[in-house]
Amino acid sequence: FSEMPTDNFVESSFWNFDALFQPQQHPARDQHDTFFLQDPAEAPELPAGYTAKVKKVHAQGGYGSQGYKYEWRLEEARKNLLRTHTTSASARLLYRLAWQEKFAPGKYFSIDRVFRNESLDATHLAEFHQVEGVVADRGLTLGHLMGILRQFFSKLGRAGWARAGAPGGSPGLPSPPSLPTGITQLRFKPAYNPYTEPSMEVFSYHEGEGGSWGIP
Repeated sequence: FSEMPTDNFVESSFWNFDALFQPQQHPARDQHDTFFLQDPAEAPELPAGYTAKVKKVHAQGGYGSQGYKYEWRLEEARKNLLRTHTTSASARLLYRLAWQEKFAPGKYFSIDRVFRNESLDATHLAEFHQVEGVVADRGLTLGHLMGILRQFFSKLGRAGWARAGAPGGSPGLPSPPSLPTGITQLRFKPAYNPYTEPSMEVFSYHEGEGGSWGIP
């Protein structure tokens, strides 16, 4: 995997929402969920040809979608914000890949900060990190995605504790009793997502306190 560029914390609503086919009246685009900027309030420019295609799919449909059947507004798409997910970086990456003269398969990842206008509590912050991945190739299936996710979760937790226990690592850290080999018990549940089809949620089993299933 190659790391995709994710250093633009300030993003336009177009790349954060519209290019991912999230409708402009979606509640996630309200100020109580998203930090909008006052200065600069708007993105100076958007790719004209691609913007027209995104507008058409929102308003009329296309590429197998019936669209949302509403009046899409450019001024809404130009609003600047603190990105709510790193998927905006994936949207930019896929746009660049589409302009290649000859398609070349690729695998990309990012780990970076995102921002949400959340009420702060024990499980919510206004800033957190998100892990993102894109695999671009022909002939891929949902089974390939499930295989990557199983591999990812099987290594989650294990590598960090191995480094901590290695010579020169952080002393005094106990061995984790519940993650000796990562997270291996997974369930996949179909879910709706406006910019991926098909979509899934992933649940893992935690053995503590009698055992329970939850989103990792």
